[in-house]
Formats: sequence, structure tokens, C-alpha cells
Amino acid sequence: MGGPNGGRGGCGGTIYFIADNSLNTLAGLRNKIHVKAQPGKNGIGKNKDGQHGKDIYVRVPCGTIVRELHTEKVAGELRTDGETLVVARGGRGGRGNAAFMTHRRTAPKFCEHGEPGAERWLSVELRLVADVGFLGMPNAGKSTLLSSASAAKPKIANYPFTTIVPNLGVCDLGEESSGLVLCDIPGLIEGAAQGTGLGFSFLRHVQRCKVLLHVVDGTSEDPVGDFNILNKELAMYDDKLGKKPQVVVLNKCDVSEVKEQQEELVDKLRLAAGHSRVMTISAATTENVQELMGRLKKFVDAEKKKAMEEDLFDDDALVAEVDFSKAALDSDSDDFEIISDPAYPGQWRVKGEYIEQIAKMTHWEYPEAVERFGRQLKALGIEEELSARGAFDGDLVMIDEYDFDFNPGLTNPYIPQELLERDAAYEEKENKEHMRAMLLSNDDDDDDEEEEWRPFSQGGYMDMDKDEIVEFNDDGDWDLLEDDFDLSPEMLDGDEFWTS
Repeated sequence: MGGPNGGRGGCGGTIYFIADNSLNTLAGLRNKIHVKAQPGKNGIGKNKDGQHGKDIYVRVPCGTIVRELHTEKVAGELRTDGETLVVARGGRGGRGNAAFMTHRRTAPKFCEHGEPGAERWLSVELRLVADVGFLGMPNAGKSTLLSSASAAKPKIANYPFTTIVPNLGVCDLGEESSGLVLCDIPGLIEGAAQGTGLGFSFLRHVQRCKVLLHVVDGTSEDPVGDFNILNKELAMYDDKLGKKPQVVVLNKCDVSEVKEQQEELVDKLRLAAGHSRVMTISAATTENVQELMGRLKKFVDAEKKKAMEEDLFDDDALVAEVDFSKAALDSDSDDFEIISDPAYPGQWRVKGEYIEQIAKMTHWEYPEAVERFGRQLKALGIEEELSARGAFDGDLVMIDEYDFDFNPGLTNPYIPQELLERDAAYEEKENKEHMRAMLLSNDDDDDDEEEEWRPFSQGGYMDMDKDEIVEFNDDGDWDLLEDDFDLSPEMLDGDEFWTS
């Protein structure tokens, strides 16, 4: 049995971001800027559909925030291991001619292009998700404390800003419950809230921490002053960050000078902090480190429980402002806008995700497909709206990259300008070839030109003896051919002449 049997094309692959708790940097994305999924295969005859494109999964650290680059609108945040987010949806496969067969159109001679997949630039930001975030002045001993409390191996040296990227570690307390996730933030200095010392890059990482551990360097010239400076920077950067619960530790108590005045420093720190959660430790000798981790675990669990009771567990979660999983064809078909400029009369721009995608999927080489696009414009109310706005026959209508002449009421009015230009170029080429052939024919006939023969019924008799023809004159007498023509017969010898 014959008939239309064109299959559908395969859908293009979709790109996902997937959270992976084994990562703590975005170095993988920095080294690979462009990510492209596999396109779908074309459909073939016998109603065979094309193969779908393969999806791409890009691994990112937990705490990754995804935004649209140009608008800065938030698309989502990946906070838990294994959580996925659609960042670029693959296009729907185009339909073959079999999909357009109806009782009235039994043999459609057109198909449609596949839906173009999403293309966009993204802004990706990392805000590490941890239970406890270490913060303090440079060289306060934060990385040493992380290495003492966990199996992490951060870079440790006796100079400021040894740590230039955040480090994560897990403290195993030997309990059945999960361990304590620790985040070592690079050192902060005065002016960090204004970006001094890469403050913007470092402060955002502590926004997702449930508890802040403020490490104070006991060997500093003014430990309490350093503590007050950093708290001021936290409040200036984010008011919520300044109000996060803190635990204060006075580090390097193994140094004799610090040990002599540790009681006095602890009292001053408690007064400056406004609470009693202040301890003395030595990260280098692990003195009181295990006790500190145990207290932090209890404090973090209490804060989680308090947040859940007060329904503040996701208070700092970002609200998605744009949905990347939604395709243009899923948008409202009636959501379109017609733009005109009085400086350019007779020109109309139609904008809308749905109608622009329909224009891209139309196969303009097929007249039936173009006619179908014209019917869609009428069904969506665009033709009526243009007429109501004052569009006249012949006005320029622009949809995405396609330009049309507005011809309401016609069955096939919407021909893209590119096809019209292609047809005009073809006709011009044909005319040139025809004129060249005529010139060559005239050159051959110039030397031996003959009059074209005409039949008698078309006046051919005028071509024979036209100088000797006779006719009736105005007086009704027979008009001779020539005035000097001798009508007397020529007498030859032996001829007889009859007389009456």
C-alpha cells in the first residue's frame, strides 16, 4: 500500500548539571567553556523515527548556583548530592509527512524541521554547602585546624593567604550519625565586604554554612580587634550572614605568650561576641580539637532542629526566576507582541517564543508548508491583530529572521524574503540566457534575411506581384496596374485579326 510514510526525527540531547559531593571547585567548567549535546537523527521512510540524541550530564559541586548570563536571573541551585538541573533542553524532532495526513489531505507533500535546541550562556557560582565554615584573618590557623579535625590535606605554610581556594573536610566523630562537614575559607581582611583581598569570592562560601567557627589568632597584636573587624565585614556584606550563629576559638594557645593571657582574652572575646561559646585550642598540637568538634556537632544539630521547627530550614534558598526545562513550544501560543515604529511606517515586528519557533520549524521550500504557516498566523490571531493595528496589504511583517509581505485573506501570502530573492535571481538568469540566445540568432540571420512566408488567408497574396495588383477605385472602375502599361496585343506574323 502506498501513501505518506515519512517518520519523525529524533529529539536532541538535553544538558543537565548534576551535583557531586566529591567536587569542591568549578575547575571542570573553567576548562571546558562550550558543552554541546548530540543532535537527533533524521526520520526515514516506512514510518521509521530517528534516534534520539544522547543527554549530557555535567558534574558540579554541591552549592552551585546557575544564572542566565545576560539577565542574571536565577535558574536554580544544586545543594544535595545527585540533584540535577536542566540547563539546555534538546529540541523536539521534526514531523514527517505522515504526521500531517488527514481525511482531506491524504498525501501531504511537506514535512517540518526539528525544533532548534536551547542555546545560552550561563553564569555559574559556587557557594559551598557545609555544616561549619571556618573564618578568620590570614594565617590564623584555619587550614591547620581542618587538617587536625579531618583527613583533608590543605596547603599549610607560615605566611598569609596560603589558602586561595576553599577546602572541604569531613570530621568523623565515630557515631552512627553522619560526620561534620567543615569548610575552610581563605583568610579575610578589612574591606572584604567591598572586595578587598578577593572578599567577594570568599564571603559567599560561608552563606550556606549553618554555623560559623571564628578562628582568632592568639599571637596577633590585637586579637579582639581582629574579631570585631571580621564581624563588621560580615554584617556589611550580608545582614543575614552577620546574624548567623558563631562559635569563637582562640587558637595557638600552645605559645607561651598566648597561654599567659588566654583567660583575659577569652573574657574579652565573650564580651565582644555577646555569648559564651568561646574556647581555647591549639590546632598544631590538636589540643581541645576533638572536644571542639563534639560541641560543634551538638550545636549544629540543635540549629538544624530549631530551623525546622521555625520553618526556616530553607530560608536562604534561592528562588528560581527562570525555567530552563521549558521549551519555546511549551509557552502560551497567544503570548505574542506586535511592535511598530512611527519612524518606519508599514513595518511590523511580531515577537513571541511560540510563533518564532514555528517559523524556524517551517519548511519554506514546500508550498503546502508555507500555506500551513499562513493558516497558523490566522488561527493565532496575529493576522487579525495586524489588521486592527492598521497594517495594509503589502506592509512588511518580520518574525525572527524571516520577512514577509502582509497579504490578509490570501491562501499563500507568507513567502520568506530569501526565497523571493532566490526566485528573482533565477528569473534574471533565465532572462539573460534568453536574450543571449536571441542575439546569437539575429547575428546569423543578418546576412541572408528572407521574408517569412504567409498563407493566402493571412494576406499572402500581397507578397506576390504586389506592384501589379489591380483593384476597384473609388469610381467603381477597374484600376490598371500602371499608367504606361500597353494593353494592345502584340501581333505576330501569321496571326489572324478578327473584326465584326
